Amino acid sequence: MERPLEALRRHPHHLGMAGVAFGLAAASPGLDVALAIGAIGGGVLAIAGAGRSGVAFALLVGAGAWVGLVRLDALEPSAAGPHSGARVAGRAFLLEPPRPGRFDSQAAIRMVSGAHAGQRLLARTGPGADWPQRTDAGSELRLSGTVGATASAEAPPTGDGFSPVEYLARRNLAAELLLTGVTDTGRHRGGIAGALDALRRQAGHGVSAGLEGESRALLAGMVLGRDERIPVATRDDWRAAGLAHLLAVSGQNVMLLAALALPVLAAAGLGPRARLGALLGLIAFYVPLAGAGPSLQRAGVMGAAGIVAMALARPASGVYAITLAAAVTLVVNPRATEDPGWQLSFAAVAGILALGPWIRTVLLSVAVALRPVRARRRTKAGEALLRALTEAVAITLAATLATAPIVAHHFGSVPVAGLAANLVALPAVAPAMWLGMVKAALGPLGTLGPPVGPICELAATGLAAPAAIAVSWLALVAERFAVLPGAGLTLPLGSPAAVMAAYAALALGSLAVRAAAARFGDGGQELAARWRRAGRGRRGALLAAGASALVLAAVRLLGPAPAPDVVTVSFLDVGQGDATLIQDAGGAAVLFDGGPPEAGVSRLLRRAGVRRLAAVVATHPSRDHHGGLAAVLADFPVDLLVDGGDGTPDPGFRSVLAVARRRGIRTVPAIAPLGLALGRLRIRILSPPPRAPGPPPEDPNPRGVVAVVSAPGLRLLLSADAESDALLPLALPPVDAMKVPHHGSADAGLPRVLERLRPRMAAIEVGDNTYGHPTASTLAALRRAAISTYRTDRHGTISLSVQAGGLRVRSENPDPG
Repeated sequence: MERPLEALRRHPHHLGMAGVAFGLAAASPGLDVALAIGAIGGGVLAIAGAGRSGVAFALLVGAGAWVGLVRLDALEPSAAGPHSGARVAGRAFLLEPPRPGRFDSQAAIRMVSGAHAGQRLLARTGPGADWPQRTDAGSELRLSGTVGATASAEAPPTGDGFSPVEYLARRNLAAELLLTGVTDTGRHRGGIAGALDALRRQAGHGVSAGLEGESRALLAGMVLGRDERIPVATRDDWRAAGLAHLLAVSGQNVMLLAALALPVLAAAGLGPRARLGALLGLIAFYVPLAGAGPSLQRAGVMGAAGIVAMALARPASGVYAITLAAAVTLVVNPRATEDPGWQLSFAAVAGILALGPWIRTVLLSVAVALRPVRARRRTKAGEALLRALTEAVAITLAATLATAPIVAHHFGSVPVAGLAANLVALPAVAPAMWLGMVKAALGPLGTLGPPVGPICELAATGLAAPAAIAVSWLALVAERFAVLPGAGLTLPLGSPAAVMAAYAALALGSLAVRAAAARFGDGGQELAARWRRAGRGRRGALLAAGASALVLAAVRLLGPAPAPDVVTVSFLDVGQGDATLIQDAGGAAVLFDGGPPEAGVSRLLRRAGVRRLAAVVATHPSRDHHGGLAAVLADFPVDLLVDGGDGTPDPGFRSVLAVARRRGIRTVPAIAPLGLALGRLRIRILSPPPRAPGPPPEDPNPRGVVAVVSAPGLRLLLSADAESDALLPLALPPVDAMKVPHHGSADAGLPRVLERLRPRMAAIEVGDNTYGHPTASTLAALRRAAISTYRTDRHGTISLSVQAGGLRVRSENPDPG
């Protein structure tokens, strides 16, 4: 093996690129950090006998830091930027698709008119403004608003440690803009950026063709980085299962793109150099098409470096490629080091380079040693399969170990089940990516005239079914592994020093394992020899027992969740919103509302054992009630939609009705009196009554659906956001349980409603909010009425079931404190 000093003399450019990368990375913390890195690195090299290399390294660190400081100065928001409280009005271009959050939706914009033209801002919607339908990156908007936090201000972090000032600075945004009004002008930006916007829209159309609901959002995220439509709760599940990297366009995409393109280019008759040149062009096209995020920039540079090395018939150096990628991405934005995605991307590659080969060698040795003697003759296909499997396991294990400290630092826990989840998901990853990439390529071609355009559009739609199967498998794996007991190990690493200590421990542990494996070599060979000498029957029995155990575990883990065998009401934890599921013992299920879209209620329905919905009730047009229903109607067979829209023009609610029409779901208006018999469930809608012709009222809450759901042993009142003014005029019967109206808002008439209903149990569907829900007066009224009260923000999902001895209440968090 080549000694380190000899390697430096043979490849001095490796050390030089590392010095530049270190200098660029140190530019954001400050010049003193860069000088310290250069001095320490140069000193170590001098002590090792490479004095000249040490001097060169220190100089290059300084040069990299100087370039980084120049870039930071160029990216620094103008001193004439907006100040907190300033009014902003004018036209702006969206720089990215709007992304929904807990309380609002946000997107980066660039002002193109008005007093703040040229400024990059983070625009946030609120109760008074929302993004127009079908806006996307490059859309021109006319907007107005008030400036909140600014990148140049001093502001303490929030209670969860989030710093809006640091977030704005990291994204090179001057300030956040709280929108009060926004409309779409119908125009888009032009030039190269506009052409790329159009290609992204066309590629997105191709990826989405023939898909609906969760599969559509997930595939767009995996292939194009368009993850803004993936519910926040779903992304949390994928992170908890250790699969979040699949939703971040990264090096895996570049590798799979190359693997997909090479056979096609070879079949086209291109020579080796031409194929490699075409691959470079594909990577250069794909990186900006998929958003050009930090991890994808790194992957693109590393992929290009490897292809150039192949073209020049030189072995590609992983270390040189990763330092080159770091330098390029940091020249683009020296603050990228502060981005968790950048950190995780480079940590994963470093882990694969450092640990992957050794892990692969060990796995191959074990596989060969355990194989019976008669099986030593291998076919080429078997050998390729064995190497592919060991490579996949080695890469997964190395990346998981290398990223664990950073994951713990940013998220407070490490997905222990991540390795197993990645191995189970592995068979579907490449098919999903390849099908998605082909669909993305067919998208722009579909805009051509006949006959090419219609054929490509038809092909993109035809690929939807197999793509949906692959993506559904990945979604199932993420859902099930995310909720495994002990799936996450709490490991708070709150400071950079703690992260460095964790990496030091990881390095020492790796060295110790290697030493132990070396000492165990003879013992391992003896065990392998005993295994080979064992009788064929004994080996077969052991293998069959192991395989059976794995199959049973897989069926238990990944099989569909069973539906309850008793009448069960689930007040689903969807954050600040409503979603109530009622299931009878015969399999009929009814859903009242679907929470906000970011809650991902479909996954909660699957966990509850829902395979089909007899009815979905959309109680009224309000985002925190109807927002998740479009995905539900797309993800599940639904027999009936009860439309409580009351003729609303709300675009979000109209999209729910549009999905119902597309899916052929029968729809009836939610106008009292209306009775439904669904299995053992009886639903009686008490309100709203018919209204006079004309536009719907401005406030939809009073005309929200009020219903009594009856089943053997249970009577339940559900009232959406309709409060006492709407409830007291109704013929309210005594009930066993109720959902507290309007998330527990202040309601002076609630005590009289409780006197009429006399429930034993009440649930408040509520999440983090800025409205003060549930209010102290509402909680006091429930206490005075001696009603057992549960809250989804504290108890999680609350289940009420009919048992032989009466009603039983269970919750995800029985002791909320």
